[in-house]
Amino acid sequence: MMSRWALSWIVAVLMLSGCGKEEGTREQMVDLATVAVEDPAKQLVSLSEAIERSKRDGSLYARRAMVLLRQDELDKALSDVNEAIRLSKEPANFFVKAQVLYLMGRREEALPLALQAERNSFESSSLYVLLTELYLDRGEYTKAARFAKQALELSPDDPHAVYYKGRVSEVTGDTTVAIRLYQQALEFKPDFAETHRSLAGLYLAQQDLAQARKHTEHGLRLKPEDPQLWHYKGMLQMQSARKDSALVSFEKALAISDTMQAAHFQLAQLRQGLGENELVLQHLEKAPRYSKELKYLSVRASSLERLGENLAALRTYERMLAMEPKHTYARQSVARLRYRLERPRPQLDSMAIRQRGF
Repeated sequence: MMSRWALSWIVAVLMLSGCGKEEGTREQMVDLATVAVEDPAKQLVSLSEAIERSKRDGSLYARRAMVLLRQDELDKALSDVNEAIRLSKEPANFFVKAQVLYLMGRREEALPLALQAERNSFESSSLYVLLTELYLDRGEYTKAARFAKQALELSPDDPHAVYYKGRVSEVTGDTTVAIRLYQQALEFKPDFAETHRSLAGLYLAQQDLAQARKHTEHGLRLKPEDPQLWHYKGMLQMQSARKDSALVSFEKALAISDTMQAAHFQLAQLRQGLGENELVLQHLEKAPRYSKELKYLSVRASSLERLGENLAALRTYERMLAMEPKHTYARQSVARLRYRLERPRPQLDSMAIRQRGF
């Protein structure tokens, strides 16, 4: 059986999505500072030498897979953990493989393996945290809540277990409890960047700009390449009417993760104010999540009209009116564009034609 020491090396970096989060944000499940006690390169050499001497020892492959996982060498880690499972059906091996697959974006494959480890009586707060995240990702909040509770019961002082309990509270609408749990997680681990990010998002939504700014800046000091934190910084700058600074922050967020739809949507609005209509449409194309919002349609229609795409602009204004029949600006724009498109073309004056010799 794999030792607890070996299991302590398991590091999972999870992608966040959903409410208050965006693509490209990454998250740790355990504290690297508590496990980085030996040079990974030396570990890999030692484990490889041990495997050469004992190729039938599945635990060696599993331990090397965990080191490779920490090094973000996922293909090699997957190869090793597959060999570990072939040699030994220890539940912990299925947990390691679940983490590797999750990090590779193969979430549907990760879930049954994590459940297999759990059903075979493998107990680990990191396993329960992984299951919490997997079920949150699927929108199955009751199951996520059950595993978050198990993680916290097993490790009540683990900041990651506390944090994920907060995540469940947040997505199920109990923001008061979520904030309390996030603050508790910070008491255990003040440099927990993901918790600062979550608090920044909640405080921003509540218009508590001082607290939002505090946690955004703290989070960025800890994790300067976090796109969601850069997005929050941009939103705070917008609140202070610092549009030029906000534009830089949103661009920074997209430089890190070009799939952040919220940043694309904000940039579309800022670019419209600068008259950069083609860029506006490019950003809107990358923010389909907002395509049913009146603001999205208004920005799109206006940019299309400015580019001379009158028919497309008309159809967009008509969509606005279908959503909000009393929208005065949309009604006026529809009338204006219909007149422009339907009016007869001016005829050349017959006298002018004769003078030109026709």
